Amino acid sequence: MNNEGKPNINFKRVYLIVIALILFWVLLEFRLFIIQIKNHDFYVEHSRIQSEKKISLEAWRGEIFDRNGERLATNLIQYDLGIDLKEVADKNKIASSFANAFQKPKSYYLKKLNRNRDFIYLARKVPEKKLNSITMQDDPGLVILQGYRRFYPYGKYGSQLIGFTNVDDQGVSGLELQFERQLSGSDGWTFLLADARRRFGYDVDLPRILPEPGRNIVLTLDKNYQTIVEDELDLGIKKYDADFGMAILMNPISGEILAMYSSPGFDPNNPGFSEIDQRKNRTIVDIFEPGSTFKIFPAAIMLQENIKKPNDIVFCENGSYRFYNHTINDSKKYAWLSFRKVIENSSNIGMVKLSADISKYTLYKYLKSFGFDSHTGINLIGESSGILTTPDEFSGLSKGAISFGQEVGVTALQMANAYSAIVNGGFLMRPYVIQAITDSKNRIVEENRSLKIRRVISSTVAETLKEFMNDVVRRGTGNEADIPGIKIGGKTGTAQKYDKKTKRYLKNNYLASFIGFAPYDNPEYVLAIFIDNPKPYYYGGQVAAPIFASIMKRILNFAPINEFESKSYVKIAQKNSNIPNFKGLPVNAVEEYCEIKSVSFTVQGDGSHVLKQTNASDELQIVLGIPKIKNHQVPNLKGLTVREALNQIDFSQLRVKIIGQGRIVKQSIKPGTIIKNKRELLLTCSN
Repeated sequence: MNNEGKPNINFKRVYLIVIALILFWVLLEFRLFIIQIKNHDFYVEHSRIQSEKKISLEAWRGEIFDRNGERLATNLIQYDLGIDLKEVADKNKIASSFANAFQKPKSYYLKKLNRNRDFIYLARKVPEKKLNSITMQDDPGLVILQGYRRFYPYGKYGSQLIGFTNVDDQGVSGLELQFERQLSGSDGWTFLLADARRRFGYDVDLPRILPEPGRNIVLTLDKNYQTIVEDELDLGIKKYDADFGMAILMNPISGEILAMYSSPGFDPNNPGFSEIDQRKNRTIVDIFEPGSTFKIFPAAIMLQENIKKPNDIVFCENGSYRFYNHTINDSKKYAWLSFRKVIENSSNIGMVKLSADISKYTLYKYLKSFGFDSHTGINLIGESSGILTTPDEFSGLSKGAISFGQEVGVTALQMANAYSAIVNGGFLMRPYVIQAITDSKNRIVEENRSLKIRRVISSTVAETLKEFMNDVVRRGTGNEADIPGIKIGGKTGTAQKYDKKTKRYLKNNYLASFIGFAPYDNPEYVLAIFIDNPKPYYYGGQVAAPIFASIMKRILNFAPINEFESKSYVKIAQKNSNIPNFKGLPVNAVEEYCEIKSVSFTVQGDGSHVLKQTNASDELQIVLGIPKIKNHQVPNLKGLTVREALNQIDFSQLRVKIIGQGRIVKQSIKPGTIIKNKRELLLTCSN
């Protein structure tokens, strides 16, 4: 400070500070120029990339329907749950929430949340019922994307034909695999745009391509008939302790496959719990020697070529016949039998002697004409063509062995189709199981129609063979297939199984079979049953014929034809005929069912439970209220099917849990028990 009290000012220092500030300001302006003007486009694009995420829009996978419009394969809405790691508020809380919802360790989710990424998925294909506990977190980093999950409403019914998909909804087997391109459709894409809080959502102004839904497949299968065939075949397999069984139900006039099953089956909703053999469609894949069901074809040749007449007789050697150093045996000691009786009683010796007059070239020509040693034309992946030796390779034994179903390999489908050619008047049909392919608006894109491949035998010969098969059922080896009051026909088979390793026929290991048709005058059903290694009985007439009768009785009751038709008949395949009894159940059970089955419904009244329902026309009508618990006597449900049992249960008084499938063998509450308060009833089925 000077003498006058004024401060000393260092102007040099002031100038340096001012110059420094000016330089800083110039540099700042220059930097802003670079960012805002020169590199404007770069930073705009960088900002867009940080705020947008391109995602795939999953296409609706085409559905699979039966002939009556029942959904056999459909889709349920599900969700993918992701995390924006730059915006997540509380990783610890998110990890705890997911661990509780999906029964995995918290550490599993924390490890994922600590990855060096912008975005991760914590769960895929989550059902809506599990979503609530997650969305309650309201974390700004949580991203929820809607998608679909494949679902099979009827579980195992028709599953070997339909197949199943993997976790990404790509076909793995059956029609799901074969028609993957048509069913899958085309996925679209769009951008998720983040707001200031980095919440992601759709922006209609951003570019996008909408997904294209897959096409639908309509089958010739009838879900009701498929259910009957599967239930009865499963019961038969269990009753006779067999290794497996096969069944095909088809319309002999059109070639449509109405049911197709290999027992045991599997649930395509949980394919990992099944063995590979359970997923295989044995009816088109497995090749086997058919045994005596094959006798009808040499018989057809002899009649068509006028080699034999129905009443020509042959000596059957009293049950044992030496032929080319091999002994041919019959199940009974027959002496003289007519040609007709040879078929009726299934005499191996009679067939060997009768067919001796058939030229081996004629035999081969006709068997090829019946469709053996060829694909049927059904066009399903995995179909086998069978085995038929050419005439030049025949041994002296071959013609006789073939006459009763040895030295020839067939599939179940080939046998059913060849029998249809006899039953329909002599025409070999092309069997088919795909009725149509439609687009997402149910417009037909492709359609299959009935196709005659060729005439194999005359209608006169076909009628004679039908008479032979009626004799088999009325008084021959197939009498166990007889249905009182209904005229039918069929043929039994018992084939000793051949071991390729030892090149010998196995003792006590047989394939029992029965192939029949109904009704006699205007056949609309051919049903082929094959039971592998049944015990202790093994004859086709003892094992397969009763199963045929059980199935056909139920089918004819459901679909009476011609003389069996009645005015009171209502076809069970109508849209609402299979709706379960919801009485006593909460209303959300109705809502879930109707959403899956696409059934419209109306609601009357207030309350939480169903008091009354009416399945009228194409609309389900329900009345809501509060159920009143009254004293109730538990009915006897043993021996009934699940559907029959549910019709007798008052759901306002009993909570029902079902284990297994088939007929009910056990119930947890004794019949006649008085119920005063609502209880759980456990029903155990036969398998």
